[in-house]
Amino acid sequence: MSALAKSQKAKAETFVQQAEATLNKKSWFSSSKERNQEDAAETYLQAANAYKVGGWQHEAGDIYCKAGEIYRDMLKNPNEAAKAYSNAGSCYKKSHPADAVSAYQSSISLLTDAGRLSQAAKLCKECAELYESEEVGGDANKSSVVYAIDMYEQAAELFTLEDAKSSVNQCNAKIAELCSAALDPPDLLRASQLYEDLGRNCLDSNLLKFNAKGYFLQAVLCHLANNDAVGGREALSRFEGLDYTFSDSREGKFATQLVDCVEGMDAETLATACFEYDRISKLDPWKTSMLVKVKRSIEGDDGGNDDDDFDLT
Repeated sequence: MSALAKSQKAKAETFVQQAEATLNKKSWFSSSKERNQEDAAETYLQAANAYKVGGWQHEAGDIYCKAGEIYRDMLKNPNEAAKAYSNAGSCYKKSHPADAVSAYQSSISLLTDAGRLSQAAKLCKECAELYESEEVGGDANKSSVVYAIDMYEQAAELFTLEDAKSSVNQCNAKIAELCSAALDPPDLLRASQLYEDLGRNCLDSNLLKFNAKGYFLQAVLCHLANNDAVGGREALSRFEGLDYTFSDSREGKFATQLVDCVEGMDAETLATACFEYDRISKLDPWKTSMLVKVKRSIEGDDGGNDDDDFDLT
């Protein structure tokens, strides 16, 4: 333990003792009692800051939560309570992610009630990322992936209310990614619809319209990975109607090749198309996993091989 850690811990413990003594101090008048509560909360915050500086992250989180309880339950100050719980979550993230989610959710509830929706949405996204990284496990009824999707959905709803379109799109893209590549079993139909919606949204913006082609390709891939060549062909036709540049783009040509290969049950031509596309636009892990599913559906593979061992080309 470093000298700084020792000194900050000692300082924090002194502040905690002072806060507890102040909180327990008897008072005959409500104004004096409220003042004691305010002083105790402020002293707890000093203690939490000292713990944090000394590297005692979990202890700092615990004390931030104590301050949050006073602000929320005694002083009826939701703004300060939300701030304290948010600080607690930031500290817990480094030591105990499950406690971070709990603290963030307390802050989210307070922020939502206070109409501070943008801040609440950002914390929902933080929770989603913790679940997505599997630092926080699920339970017997819901996996961590399902919880991550739930939190991204909540974040997207709150960002929508604040008209933060870019943040909404980011959350929906994560939901689509999780639904298609991480959820067991995958929900490829929902993912395809989300990618289609994302592409349509991009077409409404001059700055983002070139991103639409990538989302449309992903939507087609979801249909094909779901062993639905008809849905893939119909989606391809819709996208060509929505974006006149799609059919001549690299993404559009690749999507057309893939649909043709699946309809013709031609795994060899599909492998060639993947190789040629990868030479110019590197296939990312998500596209690779979807293409592996497509190739397996053509070859009638039962999925017994791991994706890492399955030869796409």
